[in-house]
Amino acid sequence: MKRKLSSPTLAELRPLLPAYTTLGLFSFFMPVLYFAGPMYMWQVYGRVMVSRSESTLWVLTAMATTVIALMMVLDWIRRQALDRLGVAIDDRLSRSFFELLHRPKSAARAASAPSTLADLSTVRDFLSGSPVISIFDLVYMPVYVVLLALVHWAFAVVAIVIMGKMVLLALLNHVLVKGDSRRYQQMSIKAQEFGGAIARNAETVRALGMLPALRDRWYALHSKMLGWRSAGARRTEVIASIVRFSRVMQMIVIYAVGALLYLENMVAPASIMVALLIINRGIGPLDSVISNWRVYSNFLASLDRLDDLLRDAGERPRKVSLPRPVGTLALSRVSAGAPTGERMILHDISFQLAQGRTLGVVGVSGAGKSCLGRVLVGIWPIARGSLTIGDHELSHWNEDELGRHLGYIGQDVELIPGTIADNIARFDPDTPERIERIIAAAELAGIQDLVKALPEGYNTRVGPGGHVLSGGQRNRIAIARAVYGDPSLVVLDEPNSNLDAFGEQALTSMIQKLQASGTTVVIITHKVNILNVCDDILVLNGGAVQAFGSRDQIVNRIPRLKAPTSLTVIEGALDGRRS
Repeated sequence: MKRKLSSPTLAELRPLLPAYTTLGLFSFFMPVLYFAGPMYMWQVYGRVMVSRSESTLWVLTAMATTVIALMMVLDWIRRQALDRLGVAIDDRLSRSFFELLHRPKSAARAASAPSTLADLSTVRDFLSGSPVISIFDLVYMPVYVVLLALVHWAFAVVAIVIMGKMVLLALLNHVLVKGDSRRYQQMSIKAQEFGGAIARNAETVRALGMLPALRDRWYALHSKMLGWRSAGARRTEVIASIVRFSRVMQMIVIYAVGALLYLENMVAPASIMVALLIINRGIGPLDSVISNWRVYSNFLASLDRLDDLLRDAGERPRKVSLPRPVGTLALSRVSAGAPTGERMILHDISFQLAQGRTLGVVGVSGAGKSCLGRVLVGIWPIARGSLTIGDHELSHWNEDELGRHLGYIGQDVELIPGTIADNIARFDPDTPERIERIIAAAELAGIQDLVKALPEGYNTRVGPGGHVLSGGQRNRIAIARAVYGDPSLVVLDEPNSNLDAFGEQALTSMIQKLQASGTTVVIITHKVNILNVCDDILVLNGGAVQAFGSRDQIVNRIPRLKAPTSLTVIEGALDGRRS
C-alpha cells in the first residue's frame, strides 16, 4: 500500500484530487436517500395498515417517489462527473506516456512497452468508472450499520459479521490467485506480441510456408496463458462457492434473527423487511468489489507497470534551447550499444568531420555501422566518450529541437499512416511554409516523378487502407523526409539498398547539392559506387575504427575498394589485412 501512496502515476493526477473529494462527499447523500425505500415500507406497515388512511398512503408515496427520483438524478450527475474525470485523466497521462514510449528505452521500459497503452486504458477506465462508485459507496457502509442499529442492534451485529466474512474471503482470494494472475497476464502479453509479429510479416510467412509451424508455436503460448487462467479459476472456485452460499444464506439469517426478535416482542414484523433491504443495500458495494476483484487486481497490476515505467524514465530535465548545430562533428573515444543491452557495439570511436563534408562509412556486416548512425543522431545513447557538433555536446540539445535540424534514414524504412506530404513534412502543422518545404525536399531528393505517378500526388494516403508503395518508393520518400527543412547533418543508412539506377542517380545528385549547401552528410553503405561522392571514408571493423581519412587515401590503402559494386570484396580485403 505504501508503494501505491507514492505512485508517480497517481501523483500526476494529484490536481484532480479536489474533484474526487467533492465526488466522495457528494456520494454521502446516496445511502441516506436510499433509506427512503425502507422508511416507506416501515411507515406503510406502521401507519397506513393501522390507520387504514389512504391520504397518508398517498403522501408517503409522493414523498418516497420524490426522494428516489432525487437519488437517481444525483447518481446520474455522479456518473457524468466521472466521465469528465476520465477525459481529464486521459488528457494528463496519455500524451506523456505515448511520448515516453518512444524516448530512449532501458531494458525494463522496452519490456513493458507493448502493454503500456493498454495499461493506461485500464487505469483510466478504473478511475472513471463504476469501480470508483463502488469504493465511494463502500466508504459509507458504516452509515448502513448505524441505520440497522436504529432498527435493532442485533441486525447491526449480523451485518458486521457478514461484511467481515466477505472481506476475509476477498483477501484470501487475492492471496491465492495473485501469482497465477500475474503469470497469466505475462503469458497473454507474450502471445499477443508473437501474434502481432506474425501479422506484420504475414506475406513472408505465407510465401515461405511458415504458417503451420508459427501457428503451433503461438498456440503453445496461448495454451500456457489459458493454463494459468484455469489454475487461478480452480483456486478461487471454492471461495466463490462459499461467497455464493453466503449471499443466499444472508436472507435466511436476517429472517431468523428477525423472527427471534419478533417472538421476544422486540421488533415489529415490518422491521424484518426493513433490515433486509438495508443489509442488501449496505453489502451491495462490498459484494460488487469482491465480484469484480479481477478488475481491481488488473488495475493494481497496470498501475505497478506504469509506475515502473515512470520511475525508470526519471524526470526529464528541461534543456536550454540551443541554436542550429553548425561546425565540426567530433567523436572522442565513443563507446555505445543498444539501450536495451549491456554489450558495447562501438569501442573508442574517434574522428572529426568538418562542416559540409561527406563521410562514407563501410565495413563488414556487424561492424557497428548502423549503431554509429543511431549514435550520430541521438537515437542510441553514448556509454562513454563525447560527441560534439561545433561547440556543444549532442546531449545538450533538446531532443525534439535537435531533430528539426537533423536528417536520418534507417535500414528498415516504414512510412507512418497519412499522406505523402505528411510523411515528407514529418507531420508538421499545415502552413504555407510547410508546402514550400515539402516541394523543396521533393525536388532535392528528385522524387517529383514518383509523386506525379501516384493517384493523388502529395495527397496520396499510405498505411492501412491506403496506397501500397514498393520498397524503393518508400525509400525515396524517406530520403525526401530526411532532407526536409534544410538539416545541417544528414545520416543515411543504406539509402540505396532498394533503389534502381534512376533512384541512385537522384541520390547522388542530392548528395552533391547538400555538399554545395554546406550540409554535413554521413552515408553508411555496402555499395562502393556511392563512395565516389564522399570526401572521407571511415572503415569500421568489430566496432572499432580500422581506417579513417580522405577518400583517395583510404582507397590507396585498400586498393580493392576501386572496382567492386558491393562490399563483399571489402570484407575479404579486411580479412586479409587482419591476417
